Amino acid sequence: MPTTAQIRWFLVILLFLCLPSVGAAGPSRELSEEVWGHLAKGFDELSQNRPAAAQEEFAKVIREDFDNPFANNNLAVIMEKQGKLTDAMAYLKVAATLAGDYHQKVETLYLIGGVLAAVKPVKNSENQSQVVQVIADNRRKLAEKMGLPLED
Repeated sequence: MPTTAQIRWFLVILLFLCLPSVGAAGPSRELSEEVWGHLAKGFDELSQNRPAAAQEEFAKVIREDFDNPFANNNLAVIMEKQGKLTDAMAYLKVAATLAGDYHQKVETLYLIGGVLAAVKPVKNSENQSQVVQVIADNRRKLAEKMGLPLED
């Protein structure tokens, strides 16, 4: 039986599935030092094949910055690796909503046996978002894996 918290997260993710994706560059959103730390630690945990520990770090980011594209993308990577493809697509949809507002450069990581790329922001900014393209590529790959057309 799902817990109340699980149901609440499902409903929030479902709500974001109805929102359009935003890919246009807007003003750059800054990341707090706490968020930087959790993203870096989660990425490191992923690179050392510790998805449960990584998931915990990305969940901390989501609590502070719900639509953070780095955390949502990386949670999608973990879900895809676990075979939870619908959940993965939901995270990617949320990741895409404001990804254009995050202008940090990215470092990428592909997990063995997975098709999606995890991302880690690097403290150098660009004029436009690099994470937008990674998320778009991940959505396309996941839709293909699921045998679905990619929704815009």
